[in-house]
Amino acid sequence: MENEKNGLVRVLGLKESISMTIGTVVGVGLFTCGSSQIGLVGSWIIAFTFVSLLISIWPCLIYGEMSAALPCAGGTYNFAKRGLNRLWANLSGWHYIVSVVAIGAGETLAFANYFKILMEQLGLNIAWLDSRIIALILVAIFLVLNFRGIEQSGKAQLAFMFFFWGCSIAWFLYMIPNIHVEYFGGIKMDKLPSFKEMMYIFGLVWWCYTGFETCVSMGSETKYPQYNLPRALKLSIFLVFALNALFQWFLVGLVPNEFYGILAAADAPYAEGLKAAGLIGMPIILLCIGIAFGGDLSTINPGIAAPARYIYTMAQDGALPSFLGKIHPKYKTPHIAIIVVGIINFLLIATGSIDYIASVSLISLAVCYMIGCLSYLGLKKKCPDMNRPYKAPLGTLGCWVTIVLYCFMLIFCDVKALITAGIITVLCIIFYFLFTRKRAPELMSIEEEIGVIEEPTEEEKKKLDKQYKIWKYGTIIVTVIALGIYVIPMIAK
Repeated sequence: MENEKNGLVRVLGLKESISMTIGTVVGVGLFTCGSSQIGLVGSWIIAFTFVSLLISIWPCLIYGEMSAALPCAGGTYNFAKRGLNRLWANLSGWHYIVSVVAIGAGETLAFANYFKILMEQLGLNIAWLDSRIIALILVAIFLVLNFRGIEQSGKAQLAFMFFFWGCSIAWFLYMIPNIHVEYFGGIKMDKLPSFKEMMYIFGLVWWCYTGFETCVSMGSETKYPQYNLPRALKLSIFLVFALNALFQWFLVGLVPNEFYGILAAADAPYAEGLKAAGLIGMPIILLCIGIAFGGDLSTINPGIAAPARYIYTMAQDGALPSFLGKIHPKYKTPHIAIIVVGIINFLLIATGSIDYIASVSLISLAVCYMIGCLSYLGLKKKCPDMNRPYKAPLGTLGCWVTIVLYCFMLIFCDVKALITAGIITVLCIIFYFLFTRKRAPELMSIEEEIGVIEEPTEEEKKKLDKQYKIWKYGTIIVTVIALGIYVIPMIAK
C-alpha cells in the first residue's frame, strides 16, 4: 500500500508501531535522569511513576483519535495546521523536532556511558575515550540505517526491542536472590524533598513517558492506521509504565540507601548503583548489554526516524525549505531530512550534558502536547463531520486537564532549559513571518492529504484483531506484575 501523493510506503504494522513508540520512550529517561531520582525519593519513585502514567493516558487517547482520522507524516504539525493555524503548527513542529532529536542525542550519550562500564567489567578500560566520540559514531550508523528505508528500520527496531526484553527478563531473574525488601522502607521515607524540588523530580520522571506519539508521526507509513495507531498508543503507555516500574523496583531493592547520593549524581545510575552495592561482574555485564544494545539502540532508531518525518512534512507544506521534503528515489525515505536530524544530533551531543538535553526535551514535548490538545479542540469545532474511526473518552475535558497540568509542571523546570525553549519559540515565530507565511500553500482537503486509506479484508481484520488481543492481554499481565511486586515488600515487612 503506497501513498501516491508523497511516495511514502505504508509498511508498518501494530508491532512496529508499538516498538517504535516504546523505543523512543524507554531509554535515556529510565536509565539516566529518571532512575537517578531514586537517589532523592527512594521507594517513593513508584508514586511519581504512577502519577506520570495517569497524566499521560488521556493525551495518548486524544492522539489516538486524531491519528486515526488524520494518519499523516508529521503528527501534531498536521493536527495543528487544521485545528488551529500554520503558526501554531510550526511551533509544534519545531518543538517536536528539537525534543525527539534531543531524546536520541541523550540516548547516544547514555549508550556511551553504559558501553564504557561494560568494557570495564570485561577487563578493557576505555575510560579515556570521550563519550561524545562513541555517541557520534553511533548516530552515523543509525543515519545509514534510516537512510536505507523505513522497512529495514522497522525490522531493526523489533530486533532491538525483543533483545532488550529478553535481556531484561534474564537480568530480573538473575538478580531476584539479591533483592533486600528492607531497602524499600515500607511505603514512606523519613524525609521528602521540598515541593519545588519534588515537582522538578516529577518532571524528569514524566519525561520517561514523553515520545508516546512517535508512531503518529509516521502515520503515512502505517498500514491500516485507523486501527493500528490508536491501538498502539493505548498499549504503549502501559508497557512503558510496566518497564519503568519493574526496573525501578529492582534498583530500589538492590541498592542500600547509603548509596543514594551516588545514584542521584550518576550518569548511569543502574551500573553505578550495582558497583556501589558490590554487585559487579555478571550483574553489570548482563545489565549493560541489555541497556546499551537493546534499550538505548531502540531509542536512537526512532529518535532519527520520527523527527525526519516532521521535517519532511513541514518542507512539503512550505514551512521549511523545499529541498528538505525530497524523497530518495530508491529507498523511499526523506533522506535530506534524515541528514539534517543527524546534524542536530551532532550539535546536541557536543554539549555532553544529558541533564540539560533532558530538560530541553521535556519542555519542548510538553509544549508540543499542549498544542496537540488545542488542535483537538479546534478540529472538533472546524471539522465536526470528519471521519473519526476511534473516539477518545471525554476528549474535550481531557485536553483542558492536560493543558493545565502540563503548564503547572513547566513552572518548576530547569531555568536554562526554559530559556532555551523560549529562544526556540521566538526563532520559530520570526522564521514563520519572514519565510513560511509567504510560501504556505492553500490547505488541501483531508482526502487529498492522507490519500486512500484502505479497509482490511475480513480475513485481514481478523488477523489485526487477533494480534491486538495478544498484545492487549500481554500488556495487562505485565502491568499487573509491575504493580504487584511493590506489594511484596509491604507484606514481607
